[in-house]
Amino acid sequence: MTVNEGEPLRLYRKALRYAESDPEVFLGAARRAAESILLDIALREAVGSKPTLEALLTVLSAKNLVPPKVALAVRTIQNYGNYGSHAQDASTEEISADDVRPCLTALTQLAAWYGQTSRSLAEDAVRHGLLGHRRGTGTTRLADSTLIVVKAVLLGCGLETALARRNHHVSPVQLPWSDNLVRDISARLLDLAVYNEERVLHLLETEQELREQVVTVGRVGYSMGGRNFYLLAARGGRWDGVSAGEFLADPAGAQIAVPKRSDMFGNLLSALSTDEAGLAGRGVSVLDVPHHLGLELFHLNRDVLAVGGQNLRMHAHENDGYFELLNSDMLPAPTRARLRSAAANVLIANRTWLEELDLRPAELHRELMRSFHECGTDDDTYERLVRDLVTHASFPPESPPESRERLVRHVLFESYRWGRP
Repeated sequence: MTVNEGEPLRLYRKALRYAESDPEVFLGAARRAAESILLDIALREAVGSKPTLEALLTVLSAKNLVPPKVALAVRTIQNYGNYGSHAQDASTEEISADDVRPCLTALTQLAAWYGQTSRSLAEDAVRHGLLGHRRGTGTTRLADSTLIVVKAVLLGCGLETALARRNHHVSPVQLPWSDNLVRDISARLLDLAVYNEERVLHLLETEQELREQVVTVGRVGYSMGGRNFYLLAARGGRWDGVSAGEFLADPAGAQIAVPKRSDMFGNLLSALSTDEAGLAGRGVSVLDVPHHLGLELFHLNRDVLAVGGQNLRMHAHENDGYFELLNSDMLPAPTRARLRSAAANVLIANRTWLEELDLRPAELHRELMRSFHECGTDDDTYERLVRDLVTHASFPPESPPESRERLVRHVLFESYRWGRP
């Protein structure tokens, strides 16, 4: 099962594009996005309701499926939507971008909550399916991924061939990149996964039941070679003309858009050498946004700063309207080393699975990494991998094929030094 943003977040992204250019249209689009979000939650939870904002909010709130803060955000969107529907009245003053900012903030709060909730519901559905599906003899469950860095390892390491020699076939299961992958390995819902090494070690140190069942097989490289952090700004915004050093010395007033439940947020804290409380103490606020937002998030505020994935970074590189206020190369050497360490990825496995195959972690790692490195040195194999990644990795829906290929090649070079820069 693939977890993607779907229609509700598509409507959210569409609404953002009107926030400055046509605030009146934005208010109607915001209301439609809110209705779509609540309707999707109702359908996932099998809750019957009329497909109107008021009916959906009433029913979902009564069943405690919408938290009070989120309900308040929906009411804000609803009130602004009602106001916008009367905006054509000649006696009504024209609505400006500043007028709709509270609605914009409420819509983003709703979308962030929905992004987290819908992913959680999708994950639960996948895990329920794994629990109810009897594992076949000789089957290895692998955590699949649409992340370019991870998918490249899975496609290039020759895992299917290695396991076929041991009378096993690979059954890929797509689940989001999160700490739950480690827990799924421990519970034997999965047998193998690639995940962030730092997070794996932390979980193994703090949760004994994981330590008993999960083993690290070996490191499989660094995301973007350890240089995956950046802080994106818009030309003409508040931070245009500010140097990296000036920002680090005084970031007060910065509003940073970043998915808080992600390694991107951890990288931000590491780059600024602080914790979440320290950010607030330095006058920095965090806007928790969905993972898959593109450059349209700057419609929230041209002064906003963004920490995102490599899709967002590549789109910004192709647009003169944006620049990197801060990135890994601009940071002090100790901070760069800390960020590089945080970018390492590792293959993890279930101990019982390894015992069944009579495999030692180091033996499996050597075999897979030998195939992986050979993949990067053979031009035909490399080009086939690029095509597979363009087809199977995740990209913003509006990105053209040539942009996707450029991104794939860039990520492969930075992460594994394959191809050309």
